Amino acid sequence: MESGDATVIGDINQLPDECLSHVISLTSSRDACASSVVSSAFRSVADSDVTWQTFLPPDYQSVLSRAVAPVEYASMKDLFLRLCDHPVLIDSGKLSFGLDRWSGKKCFMISPRALWIVWGSSERYWNWMPLPDSRFSEGISLIDVCWLEIRGKMSTKMLSPQTPYAVYLIFKLADTARGLGTPLQETAITVGEETVCRKLVCLQPDDRGRTRRLRGPGGWGLSMTAVMGNANEVKKTENLPRKWENEGERGDDGWMEIEMGSFFNSSGEDGDVEMSFMEVKGGHWKRGLILHGIEIRPKH
Repeated sequence: MESGDATVIGDINQLPDECLSHVISLTSSRDACASSVVSSAFRSVADSDVTWQTFLPPDYQSVLSRAVAPVEYASMKDLFLRLCDHPVLIDSGKLSFGLDRWSGKKCFMISPRALWIVWGSSERYWNWMPLPDSRFSEGISLIDVCWLEIRGKMSTKMLSPQTPYAVYLIFKLADTARGLGTPLQETAITVGEETVCRKLVCLQPDDRGRTRRLRGPGGWGLSMTAVMGNANEVKKTENLPRKWENEGERGDDGWMEIEMGSFFNSSGEDGDVEMSFMEVKGGHWKRGLILHGIEIRPKH
């Protein structure tokens, strides 16, 4: 270490803990972790409850009071990292709550039980089942439908203000999955009364070339090639599935995510944010979608 560096660190060590804590709180959780190796004085302040409480949402205690089970933690830093790596179930297990590791902003996932799914209560079309690798106690699997429609909503007051968010459908495809390639699925994000985002997405890109007979909206027969006008859109779009990335929670368990859209949460006074995922125009039968939920997390 250069003598000048040692002098600077020595001068910093003379600062009151309250001043050091305030300085660190103006950075980020990542910077706080890095600053803890600068000196023993920095480590003490950087790891303190006073510092790490500033990285937690102001209403974290209110949200945790809705947890299904008590949340145990040894310190504010421990709580922050726990919520980043292992979101907790709240509201009778219908929602999960966690934090974004880089920003400390709130993340939520809506369970299938809290979503509105057309024919979701019919055993003929959908199957409710336990999912041991799921965040929730159960998920729902698509048996066969021609009208695929899934909707969810959340109050913007629950989200972090002044934050850009993205909405993701979290899912798997069974080996028997079919009909989820084309026509493309349509998504929409509505905040209050304004639809702020619409997208075309594709859950099953490798299904788009399959040739088979489909039932059209009027009951007539048509081949897959007759609805392949959307195939070029599939090739062009970036709205394709990718591995669901959630650090610290799981390994490679096959869950995928696809972005449904994004929005900016300003003050949290805009009412509800509503999201929809649907394919109702093709008139053909679809099967094999296993739904984990809809996740709302900060958009980096």
